[in-house]
Amino acid sequence: MGRPFRNQLIQVLDRALNAGPWPFLVLGLVDRVILVVQFGARYVSTDDAIQWAGAVDYAHGIFRWPYYYGQDYGPMFEALLAAPGIWVGAPLSWSLPAISSALFLLPFWSFALYHHARGQAWPALGFALTPVLLPVEFGMMTTIPRGFVTGLAPLAFLPWAQRSGGTFRGALLIGVSVGLAGYLNPNALVFALPYVMLFVLNRRPGMVGGLGLLVGLLPAIALHLASQAWCTGHGDAIVHRLGNMGWSVDGGAMLRSLGRMNEHLQWTFPLLWGAEGVLLPGLIAFSILAFRRGDRVLSAVVLMTTAGIVASLSLPKVQDGWDSVFFPLSRMFLAVPLLVAWILGLSAPARGPRRSLVLIALAASVSAIVHKAAVVDRVGAEQVAAQTKWVSVLPVTELEQDAAELGRLCTTHDVDLIVVPIRLGTRVWAQFRAYLHPTLVPELPPTYVHGYERRHWQRTEQGQAVHRTLLVIGGAEERWSELRTLDPRIRRIGALQGDLVHLLPAEDRPTDDRMAELVEDLLGAGP
Repeated sequence: MGRPFRNQLIQVLDRALNAGPWPFLVLGLVDRVILVVQFGARYVSTDDAIQWAGAVDYAHGIFRWPYYYGQDYGPMFEALLAAPGIWVGAPLSWSLPAISSALFLLPFWSFALYHHARGQAWPALGFALTPVLLPVEFGMMTTIPRGFVTGLAPLAFLPWAQRSGGTFRGALLIGVSVGLAGYLNPNALVFALPYVMLFVLNRRPGMVGGLGLLVGLLPAIALHLASQAWCTGHGDAIVHRLGNMGWSVDGGAMLRSLGRMNEHLQWTFPLLWGAEGVLLPGLIAFSILAFRRGDRVLSAVVLMTTAGIVASLSLPKVQDGWDSVFFPLSRMFLAVPLLVAWILGLSAPARGPRRSLVLIALAASVSAIVHKAAVVDRVGAEQVAAQTKWVSVLPVTELEQDAAELGRLCTTHDVDLIVVPIRLGTRVWAQFRAYLHPTLVPELPPTYVHGYERRHWQRTEQGQAVHRTLLVIGGAEERWSELRTLDPRIRRIGALQGDLVHLLPAEDRPTDDRMAELVEDLLGAGP
């Protein structure tokens, strides 16, 4: 019994070894399916709601804004990719997190298969293994359709571009990939810039290659300039500007951040969960080792990468976040796992791993997936419960029920416009009912967020228009009771999860004028 079993085990290991990264890529896919099912498709945030609205618009061929609605940054790339599926009926709750997961995995799979095709077993194994060995919180961050991972996807073209043949062509394709990555999300530059530096210093492409890189960057530069020009021409439509954070350098913030690198790199390190602060010392040590063994180019690139990470801590936007998967500080460093796999792969031995190491890697992968599957429900619920500012997160099923009930109220009372004043405050935040609910119940009348409407066209089409019947959500019963006494035409028609719903009578005044007066009455001392 012992010998046949041992022989079968050896045969299995031999097949796994010969299969290269494929077993680990399959395990990575299993890991992501679990995350999408147990977390990504289960919860949605107020920021995700804008992606949902954008995906539906794109699916109908409506392109109103180059970025997140109401912002001057952040292309809705996930929504764009989801549009074809939405057009044929794919559910948004599954499509968007699945796309985010795929965008994150794409560069790891690409590098793994590239090295496998070249017979470089160690780098192939490293790239395939890294996503599986990241903690469950990292998987959650990169499953949320918020634009966190969009910049990573174009990096998948880098290894193939470098070997595409011809100095100019290779440099051109690298420039295109890096430019697109930076346009979609600059957090990709944590990996892209070191990759380009090593390419330039090792390959010495000269003027021809340099020209190729610059020409390759032009499409992304053109996209950026065109998008910014559009925003400049519609400046009054922007409610959330990147410029409000500023691009000034804050040396004090950088020094303070060096003492809490675990927070800035939280959940980004494979295996060493909770000890992410070792990254910077580890990079410095690796640079020294590379220098001592004579690889001065790699040593310099790693050292400059370390300096770049430290310098980025001085930017206010890098300081924007907290220890939540829904708005983490570490979203700025989501390329760190790819960077680590790449650097380690550059120094990997030419000889492939032994059977015992493949077995250890398989065991570690399976153990990590089993552990994450066991804790994802609990960790997800804890993360949702911990939301206290800026972002609200609710279960998709709860929002589906809320949207359906809102639809019934609108049908029963022949509503022309749903208004959710942002200042009144509601248990279910206004962004859900304005942006997400119409994607769940397409028959809803138009929705409008009075006081903070990201959809600039709604401010004209709804805010400045005269509507016969307004449904208003929010406000305290005590104040509404006084208003109903003063004007019996105001009717309370129900409540949605504790949020009062009232019907306002017809008036020959624009919505914004009526709502400004109503909100002051509801929040003030009285009419």
